[in-house]
Amino acid sequence: MHADGDIYEGDWKENQAHGNGIYTHSNGAKYVGEWIDDKQHGKGVETWPDGAIYDGNYVDGAKNGQGKLVFSNSSVYIGDFHQN
Repeated sequence: MHADGDIYEGDWKENQAHGNGIYTHSNGAKYVGEWIDDKQHGKGVETWPDGAIYDGNYVDGAKNGQGKLVFSNSSVYIGDFHQN
């Protein structure tokens, strides 16, 4: 558990999130997916308390590549992302 109440559960390498893991923020947001060197990297799904969901690719902690973002108002974007 982090000092701010966030929780990481998953694979570790050299004291960093690395492999598959779940990061739950104290505000209820959650990321489930792949990590490299403590950053979201690879396939993942991020959810927010307002109901928004992102399912797609991450590179160095940012949404990058193909993904689908469903907004809290049910609007949907499917396509390319570049550094969020």
